[in-house]
Amino acid sequence: MYFVKKLRQAALGIAGLFSVPFGKKVEKSLSNIIDDEATIYDAKIDEFYNATHIGGFTHRHFDGSHTPLHMWEKVKEALPDDTNFEELKNYFLSLFKDLQTPMGIPLNNIDNKEAFDKFATYMNEYFAIKRSWLLDIQSVNLSEIFGATLGVVALMFGWNKYEKEEFANLASSLILAGAVGANPILLIVSIVSWAKSYTKNKNKKAFKEGTVKGLLGMGSFIMTASLFASPLLGIIIGLVVLIVVKKSLNKIEVSQIYDWFRKQIKKYGKTLAAMGGGAGIAVMMGAI
Repeated sequence: MYFVKKLRQAALGIAGLFSVPFGKKVEKSLSNIIDDEATIYDAKIDEFYNATHIGGFTHRHFDGSHTPLHMWEKVKEALPDDTNFEELKNYFLSLFKDLQTPMGIPLNNIDNKEAFDKFATYMNEYFAIKRSWLLDIQSVNLSEIFGATLGVVALMFGWNKYEKEEFANLASSLILAGAVGANPILLIVSIVSWAKSYTKNKNKKAFKEGTVKGLLGMGSFIMTASLFASPLLGIIIGLVVLIVVKKSLNKIEVSQIYDWFRKQIKKYGKTLAAMGGGAGIAVMMGAI
């Protein structure tokens, strides 16, 4: 139990860290783990962008060369006489070079840039969702993979039938962190785990209370940490607020918070779903 507790704390800490401005600084510090000197394989991967300059610094989403599958195709086309081992080695090398950057690699290519730009403008105008978030939720980088891996392992150890409230707390916290931090892997895994556990849990009250505690706890930390110009100060104050919120939740009747929370979700649920909670908010709306 001690190991599981520490694992959950680590998963929540990493997820929360990469959901606030301080996390972006950490991501940048990981950008030079390996030498990023361009190779002939990198040149082939960037060939279309160098010819068109489509997308600027966000070109990986639009040039049809940087998703895992597209990148492999470009690597194979780079040289006519290289070996399979050389292709495989340089594929993973190029993939890791991109993964170590804050931009990461896209999980899918956006074929129609004009349509996406119109959609991004609409979402920003009506729902205040930034274009950068829409791109980020479709890509992963090294820190997001690490955070998602910790989250997956923590969720795997959280299926004990006597810990439904704790599991709901963990899963809902990771859902919120994944949505705000635009970590698609963590978001999807957390949603699936939360929804599956909800359907199997007979004690709905405890599960719902755990969900509310998780959302309020992680939400208070993210909101507070994001308010300060100094990322480090934001982290410190955010942790203080998180501790206060958790202690307060242990002293009051959570069902009252739940009733209020349910009304707010039903009132603003569609807007919240469009703003980044996505499927996670939609699932919670149906559950509560």
